[in-house]
Amino acid sequence: MHLSGETEIAATRQRVWETISNPNKATAENTGGQAQVEKIDDTHYRISISAPSAMMPINVVLELELTEIDAPSMIAATVTGSLMGGPINGTGHIALEELGPKLTHASYVADATLGGMLAAFEPMVQGPAQQAADQAFAGLRERLEAEENAADA
Repeated sequence: MHLSGETEIAATRQRVWETISNPNKATAENTGGQAQVEKIDDTHYRISISAPSAMMPINVVLELELTEIDAPSMIAATVTGSLMGGPINGTGHIALEELGPKLTHASYVADATLGGMLAAFEPMVQGPAQQAADQAFAGLRERLEAEENAADA
């Protein structure tokens, strides 16, 4: 499953970097506080996510490794975990380009693979997963722009 997107954020690249390079802050904000992040060391994190579902609550534990950090331009990571007994593996990166003093172009690319019984559902998950990623990225943009505006006030 391939996910990608981009946006322009009316905030300094440094402010954007400080958020995306902190898995605790970025993950908790983008899951509506439904995630708990445990820092293992500077590049390894364990993320536990609980989300309500129509049929049953979904609980997933992910192991996140920051694999490349080029501050404040790019961060890359791998993620492994399992959901309903099936493995989840993924890689991704976020790139930041400064377009002006308070304007940052942000783009992301992620590739994920679902295994076990979940593999059969991957084509059905693609659309909702892309929509969720786009919403998370839009939410990130809105929060960062609000922070930037508050700092200016």
